[in-house]
Amino acid sequence: MAEALEEEQLVALRPSAPAQQPAWELAVGMSVMLIFIAASAAIVPAVYAELFPTSIRTIGVGVPCSICVAVFGGTAPYLQTWLGTIGLANVFNVYAVTLLLVSALFVFTIPETKGKDLTP
Repeated sequence: MAEALEEEQLVALRPSAPAQQPAWELAVGMSVMLIFIAASAAIVPAVYAELFPTSIRTIGVGVPCSICVAVFGGTAPYLQTWLGTIGLANVFNVYAVTLLLVSALFVFTIPETKGKDLTP
């Protein structure tokens, strides 16, 4: 959720021409985003370990991750370029924020596994 808000704030700070943007603004924006990314990436291995039993953990993490990277990460640059060429560049921001909100919904609905046996 914080990443979605941060992206909107960073887009609002961007001047019309990227060459006019001071380097310190870019450094601050990237540093703030790095904090949010690091905070979420720090707990990912523990969450993955709790989502799947040990017998299917590798497949349960690898296959969905690969599919999501291919579908969303692989097509995002093309989608952003296409939307920019037809004059709808801001629609990509809505797309990115929507995916972040779907991710946040998933995070808030993950079942608690405290005290449960995770072996099959």
